[in-house]
Amino acid sequence: MRCFPRLMLIVLWPALATSEQALTSVGPLAYYAVERAIDPIIIDGKLDEFSWERSNQINNLDRILNDYADVHFATRSKMLWDDEYFYFSFVCQDADIWAIYENEDDRLWEEEVVEVFIDPDGDGKNYLELEVNPQNVVVDLLVYSISPEWVASIDWDINGLKTAVSTHGSVNDSLQLDQGWTAEIAIPWAAMADSVTGGARPVSGDIWRLNLYRIERKGGRDLKKRINNLQAQAAPIRAAIDTLWVGHQDRDESQLDPQSRQQLTKLNTRLAPIIEALSPLQTHYGQQTEYTAWSETYQQGFHHPERFGAIQFVE
Repeated sequence: MRCFPRLMLIVLWPALATSEQALTSVGPLAYYAVERAIDPIIIDGKLDEFSWERSNQINNLDRILNDYADVHFATRSKMLWDDEYFYFSFVCQDADIWAIYENEDDRLWEEEVVEVFIDPDGDGKNYLELEVNPQNVVVDLLVYSISPEWVASIDWDINGLKTAVSTHGSVNDSLQLDQGWTAEIAIPWAAMADSVTGGARPVSGDIWRLNLYRIERKGGRDLKKRINNLQAQAAPIRAAIDTLWVGHQDRDESQLDPQSRQQLTKLNTRLAPIIEALSPLQTHYGQQTEYTAWSETYQQGFHHPERFGAIQFVE
């Protein structure tokens, strides 16, 4: 059983005592004192319990990956804990609330979501990723490792997970100006015991590592639908091209027989106009995206456990 009672305390304590940031070998990290809930938390997306009202607030997430100082839509967040659950809340300013994906474990990261990554010991192994979209659809996965190769299971589930979303506006109505949406999350300690924490549960004073993220897609639903439609057109053509290259690692056309080369030319001719139409849409979609994080990450983006923030459980 892996235990994390105070494994980061020696490294982090000087900064924890004097600052809202913790200091490690990879620079300053965000720090948050997670207070114990003093009344029952009902997961309904309303955040109206006294425990939420009195808890510390993260006033904004920082921009990452692009346009670092430019955040148009702020995100507020809080955390709580009790004997059974680890609680998270997000309040997201959003002028156009939208979502396309409707099924659990869909590719929610391509749209608008809030995210929680929990890696108690910060070693980049066996940590959970949870995403919730404005329609309260979730994707949860267990990340076994990110180096030397990415290994994860999207079939893994957070058993007993509770989530709720409240929207202030009209989801998927781009003609209406929205105010934003709220997500409330309860992750059972029991769900993390075997896969993430090695059986350990936190006690007051313990320090864990985690990060909070939000993806805000200002490009909107219609643009994403156009991208999805073009990708759907390209998918069977790309699959047919991949089939031609089975057994040819270098993808050297001279290795193909004349019939296969002719077929490859026809497939590439069909694919070219789709890619030509798709590429600028994807570029614009990316430029209109705000990626934000509680503890700012660098080149490795979201999956950068060394940059996960330090949270300390307190009474």
